[in-house]
Amino acid sequence: MDYFEQVDLAYQTLKGPALERRLRELTDRCRAEYGERGALYGSMLNELGSYYRGQGRYEVSERAFREALELLAQSRGTDSPDYATALNNLAGTHRLMGRLKEAEREFAACLTIYRETLGEGDILYAAGLNNLSLVCLDRGELDRAAELQGRAARVLETMPDRRDELAAALCNLGELRRRQGRPEEAERCLLRALELFQRELGVDTPHYHAALNGLGGLCCEVGRYEEACHWFLAAAAAAEKLYGSEHREHRAALEHLRMARRAAEAGA
Repeated sequence: MDYFEQVDLAYQTLKGPALERRLRELTDRCRAEYGERGALYGSMLNELGSYYRGQGRYEVSERAFREALELLAQSRGTDSPDYATALNNLAGTHRLMGRLKEAEREFAACLTIYRETLGEGDILYAAGLNNLSLVCLDRGELDRAAELQGRAARVLETMPDRRDELAAALCNLGELRRRQGRPEEAERCLLRALELFQRELGVDTPHYHAALNGLGGLCCEVGRYEEACHWFLAAAAAAEKLYGSEHREHRAALEHLRMARRAAEAGA
């Protein structure tokens, strides 16, 4: 069993301190076996950085990603996709730390490397566009965020095996178009996402629930309250199935449904 298979097994069977110990043990073993300058050790540091980022331990995550970058720069070069992926991971940590200027610069550098080595039709390039879009959204730059997310969606439309990523991108773009005050475009994005979920992907996913909620909110904003009730009712059912009847997402959908029904009755 190789190192990454062991990492996958650790995530499946362990949690908490036991998972952290196992990941560190595998990383140390990899360093002893392949050396501190080995590319595989750099990849294991990437795994460790991702774990710490998921735990909200951003400073430890940053250190692991920086060490991985240094190793990958020496073993693969700073213009390689592997280096770009490590840089992308570091940028993601910086974004969560609120260091948006650094994150934007790093995500932009990743895009350049991906474009020059893999081309603009690659999934990593589309993911890079999405990541940069999120930084722009964090900075309140809605127009640029929507432009980047739209580009990501157009790349993903060409990939039949990436329909889940496309649906998520369309949900994000729909929300951005709504916030831009472009309801017709927002609705088209969300309806396209729903079509993907219902015909190809299945509906047991938070993004499906988010698309239903988004359509309900959009209909309320333009005064289509009866239609909003339909979407919020579906959102409540999806949330109950996903999270349970006591979950905040289910309660929120029911509250949105009540508000839409009151508005519909008032306008009748």
